[in-house]
Amino acid sequence: MFDSKSILASRTIWSNLIGLAALVLGLFGFDSSALATGAVEEALVQLIAAGSFIASILFRILATKQILN
Repeated sequence: MFDSKSILASRTIWSNLIGLAALVLGLFGFDSSALATGAVEEALVQLIAAGSFIASILFRILATKQILN
């Protein structure tokens, strides 16, 4: 029988949620003036999103347990 886990225990789900949050914050013009200025903040948000989606792919490849509904 397959091992299983809850949806919140999935690293793939969490990395996708982080990437989605970074993209949504960028789309809605998240005010990160305290963090950086201009194009640097946009590049940072895009790098976070890209990194999380790359991690998502790797976690899905390495997954050994099935997610329960």
